Amino acid sequence: MKLARRCCLFSLFLILLLSEYFQNSNEQIVETLALGSILQPNQTLVSTNHTFSLNFLSHGPDRNYLGVSFSRNFAGRQTWVANRNHPARDGAHLRFSQDGNLIISNPDQTSVWMSGTSGRNISSMLLQENGNLMLTDNSGSPIWQSFDYVTDTWMPGMKSYFGSTIVAYKSHTDPAEGRFSFRMLQTTEEVSLWNSTTEYWNSGVWTGHGWLGIPEMKYNTIVDFFFWNDSQRPYFTFSERKSQTTMAHSHFVFDSDGTFYLRTWDSINGLWYVVWKAPNNPCKVERFCGQNGICKSDSTTFCSCPQGFKPFDPTGWSQGDWSMGCVTNLSWDCNSKEFSFLSNTYYDQGSGVGSSVRSYSGHDQAWCEASCIRDCACLGYSLDGGSSNCSLHYGPLFNGKTSSNINHNFFLRVKYIEQSPSNQPLLPNRRTRKMKTGWIFGLVGCTCLLLVIALLLWRVPPRKRFGDRQSSEYISGILKKFSYKELQKGTGNFSQKLGTGGFGSVYKGTLPDNTMIAVKKLHNRKQGDKDFRTEIRTIGLIQHVNLVRLRGFCAEDKHRLLVYEYMSNGSLDTRLFTKPGEQQHIILNWDTRFAIALGTARGIMYLHDECSSCIIHCDIKPENILLDANFCAKVADFGLAKLMGREFSRVITSMRGTRGYLAPEWLSSLPVTAKADVYSYGMTLLEIISGRKNLDVNSDLDKWFFPLWACQQARLGDFSSLVDIKLCGNFNAEQLKVAVLVAIWCIQDEEINRPSMARVLQMLEGTLEVTDPPFPKTLSFLRNNSELEHSKLSVEKEFPTGTIHNTDIGDFCCGSDLQNRIVLPRIQTTLG
Repeated sequence: MKLARRCCLFSLFLILLLSEYFQNSNEQIVETLALGSILQPNQTLVSTNHTFSLNFLSHGPDRNYLGVSFSRNFAGRQTWVANRNHPARDGAHLRFSQDGNLIISNPDQTSVWMSGTSGRNISSMLLQENGNLMLTDNSGSPIWQSFDYVTDTWMPGMKSYFGSTIVAYKSHTDPAEGRFSFRMLQTTEEVSLWNSTTEYWNSGVWTGHGWLGIPEMKYNTIVDFFFWNDSQRPYFTFSERKSQTTMAHSHFVFDSDGTFYLRTWDSINGLWYVVWKAPNNPCKVERFCGQNGICKSDSTTFCSCPQGFKPFDPTGWSQGDWSMGCVTNLSWDCNSKEFSFLSNTYYDQGSGVGSSVRSYSGHDQAWCEASCIRDCACLGYSLDGGSSNCSLHYGPLFNGKTSSNINHNFFLRVKYIEQSPSNQPLLPNRRTRKMKTGWIFGLVGCTCLLLVIALLLWRVPPRKRFGDRQSSEYISGILKKFSYKELQKGTGNFSQKLGTGGFGSVYKGTLPDNTMIAVKKLHNRKQGDKDFRTEIRTIGLIQHVNLVRLRGFCAEDKHRLLVYEYMSNGSLDTRLFTKPGEQQHIILNWDTRFAIALGTARGIMYLHDECSSCIIHCDIKPENILLDANFCAKVADFGLAKLMGREFSRVITSMRGTRGYLAPEWLSSLPVTAKADVYSYGMTLLEIISGRKNLDVNSDLDKWFFPLWACQQARLGDFSSLVDIKLCGNFNAEQLKVAVLVAIWCIQDEEINRPSMARVLQMLEGTLEVTDPPFPKTLSFLRNNSELEHSKLSVEKEFPTGTIHNTDIGDFCCGSDLQNRIVLPRIQTTLG
């Protein structure tokens, strides 16, 4: 019976879905709507270039909403909704009355919404190319416009007045006003995000060029902000950068999950791209998962219920509205001594009504559990895994979070309900009869379903059946599983190689929809198919504007391939360094280099601090920093460290050509932390500044190991001598000094002396003062070694050009201890 019911329900769902498709395929395009005209449910009013459309969208039976949307060419989404709090019934229409009023009416002519513009000399209606719906008079002056009634989207040119709010959808499928709001505060000229009456994010004060709490906005290349200090009604607005070529239609969206983000259209890949968001972790949103709910930032659904609990509102929960939280069919009383164990989980309570936490130090689990049992109001207790700290929790449980980074375990107080007789298993003969009946109805239902599918697909042209399948997968963020033949065909049998690294070779390719991709063919793979897919799904959830996006994978037989977005400007090393005989590429100016340094730091910081667990890249170098069409830096191969598992440390120490970027702890078998990436970043930053390799045996004797010379020049205050000569002196002196000092801090020998990537980013952005770093011990020893120059000459004399590689000398200089670091004198003595 269950099988039959499921087949019938699925058949009904499919029929409704396909019928909606056919209904959309029959829609009529309308370019103007005159006074007295009606916009029917199947009609669409379009802007001049068909970028935006005005029509009805349905979110279910009798839940229709009139709004402005991006056209289907831009994976349309409503940017403005007229009747968001008052859904119209099926068959509703929009009437542009003779007296200039817009009215949404149900089939029985009851009014759902109106613009309130009767008798204001309105003569025409216009949907502009910026998405603004306007009612104008005879002179063309706007009398009413949708930009004055913001829903959840802030478009370029929209004015956000002080005291105004932008309210998020209630859920992904319900545009009604939800619990999250975006507010402009007049007193401090700042913006903030609120969950009902609780503020959970703040931008900081306006500095005249940006907000203090959003330093990255100073370096964005997408939009420009403006503040108009109108004496009557001050407001903020923004516009798109005119220099944008592949990115366009940028706007801010306030999502129903409480996240406020800037997104832009990538015309090359044909998808929307999130450039920035706040807060960067949805689990930071106050009461994000409701009462008892638990948030996990690296999950596609974010919220889950503890064991034994279920969503209070299953329908809203499935649609992304987690505000109602979780309930349970378990109960507890004052005599309950049972607890449900939740590992790496903590409820910080926040501002929940009646919620409180009492913390005690110096007590073990037995004491904590006994204390909770004695108190009837205690709902559970938590233990700090790193110390003997115990916390008792009272009142509703809010702000539950789980992550491998959380060093707490939570014990939820419950008592299981005994199974009722109605839940007992059926008698064998009755169960057998029901199973037989279920199979019969199931087969009949599935047969009907197949006939319906065949009939409907027969009516649809082949292009419409399958044309948008791939793009929809990419837009939804789902990783696509490719076959080896698909990638072999898309890359021309792997004929156009883009580069080769320690993990495999990268090839240029094209998908059937003409999207450019880069395919990485991994070699020496021993990991099982199941483990590989598990890791791929984890990496697929990691998305950031400064990380190269993973689009899909192939795990077929012995083949393991990764499919990434294609970066048209290649890797950073090809833009910085020119090999003998090569034609000089476009020279990166100072502003672009500094923006690349910032973008790279943001990408690494995301891996370290903002993922559910810290991911150490382990291979930061210019070859792994890719540049898109706008020279935005994107860190590549950020998932391979995780993919290689236990093999990784062995593989990395055997790699040639990258040891010059490895931190000393790699070469001395010490524990490797995220500070290893900081060291590599420091070495890379010096190369971005100088435009030359850190190791160059063909350079002058005092410059052959650039980090040493850079430290010496920094001590003398001569920072300008470190800049790439190709820039001809065009650079920002203040930014240069900061970048050099930050780089020297990053390449300190002891990992404890290096800053975290978060602090590196703060220093580069100017929100944290940069102090003078100490001279690294290794470089200090090199500087004071009197045999250095003679050793250099001896090596060049004894070994012909090309037999000693830059990376070999780099390993000597960056060894695990001072005795092994300075090996050049030993080489000379041995050969002498």
